[in-house]
Amino acid sequence: MGAGGAVLIIVVGAVLLFLVAVALVLLVAAAVVRASGKNPRPLAWTGVGVLAIPVLFVATLVVWAQTVRDPDTIELDLREPVLLSSLPEDNEEFPGMRDYDSKHVDLVLPDGERFEAEVDGVLVWSDDGYVTRVTFDRRAREQGEAESLGETWEAALGGSGTVEVQPDYSDHGRVRGEVLAAP
Repeated sequence: MGAGGAVLIIVVGAVLLFLVAVALVLLVAAAVVRASGKNPRPLAWTGVGVLAIPVLFVATLVVWAQTVRDPDTIELDLREPVLLSSLPEDNEEFPGMRDYDSKHVDLVLPDGERFEAEVDGVLVWSDDGYVTRVTFDRRAREQGEAESLGETWEAALGGSGTVEVQPDYSDHGRVRGEVLAAP
């Protein structure tokens, strides 16, 4: 997330907190008015209405996040056993495998090195409920990219993974990588 996103979150949070504070002041004022024997309903309803704004905003945000939830990045630390049940359940799921339309993979390899790459999809394989390997692929966007991308992935994966380059796949080729999880 960039600096602009962080500033937006801070501003929205401050506005929501301000609205909650105003609502609480109105509700306390309604209680004081009621204690004096006057009609507190206008203040109370205004306080409830103002309080409803941040509550509805947060509820809408939670529902929206659940409906559009697609893990753009699959993040796994393969140094230790990973339970398949700890992964998001979005997209297709088959016995022993989960298929993600993720656009990025971020792995901590069994040797402790980090591997990050833009991908077109990720498959997470499992056995007895634990992740055993992760495969990912990317179609080349231009001529010659498959070979250079394959070399880049091979260097980044080192001995922790394998890379297969299919130069005749589709228009410009495809690169497929695979990393085994730590035993």
